Amino acid sequence: MPVAYTIQPTYAIDDATLLETDLTTCTLLVLVGSGTFSYAVLSPLQRKFLALKSYSYQPRTLAVADLEMIEQIFDADKLLFTAFKQVLLSFDSPDTTLVPEALFQPQLKKDFLHVTHLEKTQEAVLYDLLPELRMVNVYAVDKDVLGFLRKEFSSDGVVHAYSALLKAYQSDADIRSGEGTVFLELQPMQFALTVYAGGDLLLQQQCAYRSGLDIVYYIVNSLRQLKLSEQHARVKLGGAVTQDSQVYQELYRFLPNLEWMHKPDGFLYIPRMQEVAPHHFHNLYALALCV
Repeated sequence: MPVAYTIQPTYAIDDATLLETDLTTCTLLVLVGSGTFSYAVLSPLQRKFLALKSYSYQPRTLAVADLEMIEQIFDADKLLFTAFKQVLLSFDSPDTTLVPEALFQPQLKKDFLHVTHLEKTQEAVLYDLLPELRMVNVYAVDKDVLGFLRKEFSSDGVVHAYSALLKAYQSDADIRSGEGTVFLELQPMQFALTVYAGGDLLLQQQCAYRSGLDIVYYIVNSLRQLKLSEQHARVKLGGAVTQDSQVYQELYRFLPNLEWMHKPDGFLYIPRMQEVAPHHFHNLYALALCV
């Protein structure tokens, strides 16, 4: 006989502020990753984060398995059924490419994406305009997961996680350094690598890894191809990693200018959020810059 259970969040952060706020005036920021479903509640008027929850599950090769887990989360988490003023959906999917704004044509979005990524069944191809970079981010997400979330939230607001990260990185003064600045957003078994120098975006891509040495290799190889040095470039780390982890120790051993990312400026955070390491959930907080 199968055992019924209720999926529990890995992180659940809120306080009395959430109960005291009219949530119909708030924005829900939702981030779907590989084996993760996270959300944050934002009060736009106060520019304040009121709550955060994150669920983890074993990612599967078939998207239907991910959809089943997300359905279980909806069954367990009644806050998701609140009539928020706005819901922004975001996907941390690997199939993404940047296209110069001057060259982009919406009717050719699939062609641009499939130059670098194989076409997949049940994919929906979307794009985000990034006028501050004069670029367009073209990406694919699973059509069934997207359809389910759009239906449940009655929302068409969608943005790729990397588009939000780029907005966050643009406000970092270090991107103007001629020595180069590397941003890492780490998730289990994959990471986003972004490189700036002299204020220009030089590279953004997603890579798979098994150890910190894999990440070191990608960083060093990318910097040297861009005529930059890993000994002088600043490397800023965000995501699901701790200082005592093997991954961090391997990065620290080879990258002398390694530092942590911080929460986006210009927002208020409840005290319990301040207790969490500032580089955690950087990609989720960055979604507020897209509202």
